[in-house]
Amino acid sequence: MKNLLIIALVFAFSGATGQITKMALVKDQTFQMNGVQNGQAVEKKTQTFGLTVNYETGELNGVINLIEIDLLNKNIEASPDPEMNALKIRGFLPLNDILYNMNEKQHYKVEMDLIIKEFTVTVLFDFNIAYFKNTQMNFYNVIANAPVNLLDFNIEDLNGFEPQVNIIMMFQMLNMQR
Repeated sequence: MKNLLIIALVFAFSGATGQITKMALVKDQTFQMNGVQNGQAVEKKTQTFGLTVNYETGELNGVINLIEIDLLNKNIEASPDPEMNALKIRGFLPLNDILYNMNEKQHYKVEMDLIIKEFTVTVLFDFNIAYFKNTQMNFYNVIANAPVNLLDFNIEDLNGFEPQVNIIMMFQMLNMQR
C-alpha cells in the first residue's frame, strides 16, 4: 500500500500528461537524512522514494514519506492528503554533460527544490558521479548531498530533530540510449 501511495504521488507530482517520456533507468536508490534526534546522532534511510530522471530534460523528481523516515511524529494523525506528509524533490540535472562525459569521476553543484506542504526551499546539492563501464553495461553511480535547515519548512513538530540535517541521495543511473 505504501509503495502504491509513493507511485501515485510521483505521477501526480510529475504532471503525467499521457505522452511517452523517455526516462533514464534509475536503480538502487536510497534517500538518507543524517541529523541529531533527541540528542542522539541518527541516520534515517528509505529505499522507497520513487526517484525518476527524465532522459530528455534531465528533470529529477522524488517523493519521500516523512512519517516513514521519522521526521513527522508517528503519534499524530496522518493527513488525509498524502502529499502533506511528503518531502518532494525536484530539479534538473545537466544530463547531457553527465551522459556524454566519459570521465570516471564528475562533480556538479545543482540547485534542487525541496517541498514540504506549501513551503519550497531551494538547496544546493553537491553531486558526485562515478562512471562505470564494463562488458555488461555502462552506468553512473550518483551520490548527492546537501545541508538543510528544517525550520525553513515551517514544520511545527520536528519530532525531536535538531533543525540542521544533511540529506543524501544515492542511486545508479543507466543510459539506455547507447
